[in-house]
Amino acid sequence: MDEEPDFTYEEAITDCKKRIRPEFSEDEWSAKKFHALDLEVLNAPQENCDKIHVNDFTVEEFVDKYETASRPCIIRGAMDGWRAYGKWSLEWLAQEHGDVELRCGDDEEGERVEIKLSHFVRYMQEQEDDNPLYVFDENFADDEKETASMAQDFSIPTYFQEDLFKYLGEDDRPPYRWVLVGPKRSGSSIHIDPCGTSAWNSLLAGRKRWVLFPPGTPRSVIKPESWLAQKRSEALDWFLYHLDGMKQQLPAHQQPVEVIMEAGETIFVPGGWWHTVLNLEDTIAVTQNFVSSNNFMLVYQELKTSRTKLSRKWLRSLSFDRQDLVEVLKRNEKEEGKREG
Repeated sequence: MDEEPDFTYEEAITDCKKRIRPEFSEDEWSAKKFHALDLEVLNAPQENCDKIHVNDFTVEEFVDKYETASRPCIIRGAMDGWRAYGKWSLEWLAQEHGDVELRCGDDEEGERVEIKLSHFVRYMQEQEDDNPLYVFDENFADDEKETASMAQDFSIPTYFQEDLFKYLGEDDRPPYRWVLVGPKRSGSSIHIDPCGTSAWNSLLAGRKRWVLFPPGTPRSVIKPESWLAQKRSEALDWFLYHLDGMKQQLPAHQQPVEVIMEAGETIFVPGGWWHTVLNLEDTIAVTQNFVSSNNFMLVYQELKTSRTKLSRKWLRSLSFDRQDLVEVLKRNEKEEGKREG
């Protein structure tokens, strides 16, 4: 692929930054000088997350110990046999898919902001931003995308094969699968995944720091008004200046699970857990949200509230192949109606 003129790259980066953070001047993107920090020694985590191997438990044992118990864990060996592991690199992305545009954020109207992978890889190698741009794209595997072939380079880990949203079909199911390309110091703000879904996230390159708070942790502590008022606060800023204070406000049963994730590892994030991630190095990952028999009731109830028509269509689709779940749902709703009556 021929190199494009430098000004094309510069204009692309400038355009993305202006659209994503119009309140910032170019200098303000690196005003805090976070690039000079040593991320490895700052505010070290307590590392209290189980790390298991995929051969340690059968699917049934894993579901019982981790999914049913709503317990995050790191899984090793889940990517054995993946072509993506060892193949996907920044250089490979730029060479094989450099002209493909993927999402690196949203503008103030919620519209996608996209960037060519060749430009983004160069940006990753040169940037000194406090909160860098972050490719987080849910359409990379769409048939019309050149990157669609990447979906053939990985498979769903053995513990997460059940996929109840598949009964909605690809056109109707909510977004569920993303490729993540994150420069060091980039990260995600603290959040709960939508509709009660659980997730797995497999790291193909680099290192990530995760912090996860259990369901029931007060939102007023996780997202205090003073924090929300700052708007678009840096991911690293949260780790530096807010995490310790939050931990001091919480009782023992609501203390976070913390872990450093290495390349080749997969993390399981149960539904309802608050979580945030900081990229300690340049990273490439793939992640998928899922609904299983274990979290079906939670997801259905949340979907029924937020997207009523979709929940009805999902229930109709499930009635053909998973009548067992439909019957459980009906019994639960009947019992709930009796209690309310």
